[in-house]
Amino acid sequence: MKKHAYLIIANRNPNQLKMLLSVLDDSRNDIYIYIDNKSRKEFPSKYNLNFSKVYLASSSDIYWGDYSQIQAELSLFRMARSNGRYEYYHLLSGLDLPLVNQDIIHDFFDKHLNKEFITYSTALTKEMLSTRLHKYHLRKSFRNGTIFERAFHKIENNVYSKVPTKKLEIEKINFGSNWVSLDDELVNDLITHDNEIYNIFHSGYLVDELFIPVFINLHPKYKRKIYYDRPVTDKPDEFQGNLRYINWWDGSPYTWRDKDYDKLVYARKMGHLFSRKFDENVDDKIIKRIVDYDLK
Repeated sequence: MKKHAYLIIANRNPNQLKMLLSVLDDSRNDIYIYIDNKSRKEFPSKYNLNFSKVYLASSSDIYWGDYSQIQAELSLFRMARSNGRYEYYHLLSGLDLPLVNQDIIHDFFDKHLNKEFITYSTALTKEMLSTRLHKYHLRKSFRNGTIFERAFHKIENNVYSKVPTKKLEIEKINFGSNWVSLDDELVNDLITHDNEIYNIFHSGYLVDELFIPVFINLHPKYKRKIYYDRPVTDKPDEFQGNLRYINWWDGSPYTWRDKDYDKLVYARKMGHLFSRKFDENVDDKIIKRIVDYDLK
């Protein structure tokens, strides 16, 4: 039996995470959870499902825009890979949901083995992206810093925008969503090259969106394995190659409401298997509607 690993990074909404686990609970899946250490006390210390094995990773603090996001992803890849080989590794946030049931998901990936499911974006130029690879300071305060820290980051960005990075050739730089579905070959290469990844990204800003696209550019044998490589420009009718329908055109990203249900039905018809983001504190009706009606 071909098995999949679901790798979940969560930082809030423990009840919502339980709902996500309920629709991933399947004997063909193992589930690995990395909880932001800043929120760890809000979550249970153990999860017991009917069919899936659940593993909790040792976690540390995750900060928005910081390399700690990549560290969490690599920790999950490494933990899952240490338990054996999976056909696919699906990286999700705790605010994601599948749009179809597990039979449909497994059937799809059985038909598309040895493909990599990532999204490329052209929303920013390579020159703009290269500024993210410089050495930033006070990296834990990109989003919630003091007035001084925010001013300091603004100055850093202005300076770096005029100085091209020397870490990578400009043509090697791409970006896209960090939520991906990867096969075993690529996951094994990522954890094998963790020192290379650290050297490129550890001091940068918003590097989680560059991490996998850049790695693929540096290891071009994977480019031929990409399922859908047409870059998106953040429009609602575009297909997103990571199979996750994410609404960047109404937010950063937009949080789905119950009134948006038809848009998610449309996304499913387009071929998206997952979507984000959902938040029970914004609208729990859309979560229950998808979980209760569509997936069980």
